Amino acid sequence: MKKTLAIIIAAIMCLTAAALTSCAGTPAETTTDKAPETTAAGTTAAETTAEAVTTAAETTAEATTEAATTAADTPAETTAAEETPGGDVAYIEEDVALFEYNEPHNPISAANGFELACKFKIEANDRLIGLTFESCPTWTKEGSGFFVELYKWDTDYESTVMNDPIYSEEFTDWVDNAACEVSFLDAAENGFKGGTYMWVFRGTTPDIGIWAMDPSDECEYFENGTFSQNGFRCNAVILTPEG
Repeated sequence: MKKTLAIIIAAIMCLTAAALTSCAGTPAETTTDKAPETTAAGTTAAETTAEAVTTAAETTAEATTEAATTAADTPAETTAAEETPGGDVAYIEEDVALFEYNEPHNPISAANGFELACKFKIEANDRLIGLTFESCPTWTKEGSGFFVELYKWDTDYESTVMNDPIYSEEFTDWVDNAACEVSFLDAAENGFKGGTYMWVFRGTTPDIGIWAMDPSDECEYFENGTFSQNGFRCNAVILTPEG
């Protein structure tokens, strides 16, 4: 009986050992086995996000480059309309007398560096394109000469001529009573814009001058820097908007 019981116990132990061995041969799934799948999924998501960011950056860069190129290719609009006569505005040329005609009138000398000058105003929408001295006497002498200078007015006569002229031209071998036409278009393509100016006529020889006329209420006149009661026979040539 005891022998039989021992055999049964031995058999049970063998079966138990066999069952345990079978269970050990089939390993359970582990977190380590699943980790590569999770890592692969994470890598795919990261790659997708990186591609999206790169694509967005490239699109933004292309848009920015295209906008910059378009802006560079588009010329800037002119903001200072007064600097460019033309366009939709029609201009006409006019001579504006900077004096009043009178009879009789007399020549006034600008001999040997003597200065005759006139302060005058150009309206805001007009352009100053020249001056015309209608008659410059030499008292029948030959070889006479003079300078014509244009200044932007600055406070008073002395302050004005202390600045550099915005235009200067010398005339030589003058013919008695010939008209002197001065153009500013080489110095300023569209002339000088509206403002207050002063021209100076300065002789370089003994026999040269301008005809004295009645003064205009719109101007001031100087003889060698001193106020003069004379007007001087000179016209401002301007462009003014038509109408």
